[in-house]
Amino acid sequence: MKGIWLRSVVGLLGAALLPACDKTPPPEPEIPVCSEPGIPELEPQTQVRPGPVSSLAAVDIRTQLESIPGLTVLDEVQVDGFRFFTLDFEQPADHLNPQGERFLQRMTLFHSAVDAPMVMDTEGEAIFAEPIAAEPVYLLGANQITVEHRFFGTSRPASGDWKLLTIEQASADFHRVVETFKPIYGARWLSTGVFKGGTSAILHRYFYPDDVYATVPYALQHSQGLEDERPGHRLAQVGDQACRQRLEELQRAALERREELLPLVNALASEGTRFDTLGPDRALEFAVVELPFNFWQRYGLEVWDCSNLPAPTLSAQELFNFVLDVGGLAYAFSDEGLETDAPLRYQYATQFGSPHYPEEHLRPLLRYPGEHEVTRFPPTGVEKRFEGQLMKRVEEWMRTDAQRMLLVHGTLDPWTASTFDVNVCKGAYRLVVPDSNGFYGVLGELNEPARGFVFSKLSEWAGVPVREPSSSPFERHPRASKWRARVDRGQTLRSIR
Repeated sequence: MKGIWLRSVVGLLGAALLPACDKTPPPEPEIPVCSEPGIPELEPQTQVRPGPVSSLAAVDIRTQLESIPGLTVLDEVQVDGFRFFTLDFEQPADHLNPQGERFLQRMTLFHSAVDAPMVMDTEGEAIFAEPIAAEPVYLLGANQITVEHRFFGTSRPASGDWKLLTIEQASADFHRVVETFKPIYGARWLSTGVFKGGTSAILHRYFYPDDVYATVPYALQHSQGLEDERPGHRLAQVGDQACRQRLEELQRAALERREELLPLVNALASEGTRFDTLGPDRALEFAVVELPFNFWQRYGLEVWDCSNLPAPTLSAQELFNFVLDVGGLAYAFSDEGLETDAPLRYQYATQFGSPHYPEEHLRPLLRYPGEHEVTRFPPTGVEKRFEGQLMKRVEEWMRTDAQRMLLVHGTLDPWTASTFDVNVCKGAYRLVVPDSNGFYGVLGELNEPARGFVFSKLSEWAGVPVREPSSSPFERHPRASKWRARVDRGQTLRSIR
């Protein structure tokens, strides 16, 4: 502070003496000095107090839930020390016309205590059935409410009007949830999310900055423009060169041997997995193009890693199985997968933008070069005009004004290359963990001093001490995360984007 005061005095004196000397240049504008250290430096923290506790604390939580207009309790079970509720919440399909069409938005609630902090998990897509809470919930002994994104899962307006699938409408959904549940849960609120859900948490905060006190998105997805080349370029540096080379060899082998693989694609039809929309050949090629991106994005969440990558000379069935699992052939490019992902790709094509998947190294082997564009995917017959101005405003807000943010990334995730810039002076931080994807569980595995810094921030923001992460299921079962891919050809296919 003394240095800042002295520079200010010198600046004022220089301005006062300026008329006496015409050759004296005008003083440089004062640049604010930011004393806030970034990760992993440590600093003393001031413990904050949680907000007021609900006066209804003595009333059973189920009774309180059942008294909320428009809320339906579908189920209640005990999960890992929580009372876990499955809920439907009535929302306006258009928040600009609240008296018009309504739809039921699926939610879940991990209830611990009404005086504990609340973590809102803003899903970017459908809610997964597995009741596993986010990492901050276990670290803070918090509650969690998880909100399914509109147009995904069961949370679909009956009209199916795609114009209602916007960032603004989805953020208003999250806002109404906060307004509805804050009278019950009066302590500090934080938000989180993974992948597109992490981006949704940031966007909700942009429109309603006072809904939650802090935001901790994991492995968020962000693109500049309709096709962002930064994540694709990142693939040339992720992992080690031998692993990247093997992935490219497998890509080439799949395309060179596509006539051996296509009968296996067609055979999936007998199991109910059809490829009529794209055609088997195009679907196979698109899966091969995306293979490295998917491999690194899900590294550690699946059984594959660099040490067990197969040789490109493996049998046709084994090579096909690898493309099926890693490239996402069935869950991303089958008719059912395309229908499930239609809301995701619609948002990519209209507001979010998408990554560009490198294919230049495969050009001599491609039959459909340049066709892997998000605007070509379903929904079909729907106008998809990309509007990037909102995301540009969000980028500027994140860079200059966003407060109390912790963006959690890993060096293995290609999306890390296109994340937001943040302003440390506003108490916003970006954590990139080596040899990690940045999924739930990563904070509990940090080393000092980053661990102490991050935990002190979480404690400050939530108003409660951080608990030892040994109590977290992510420590005990690192592969039990709900973000682990589940591709079962005999069951409903899901995308993990």
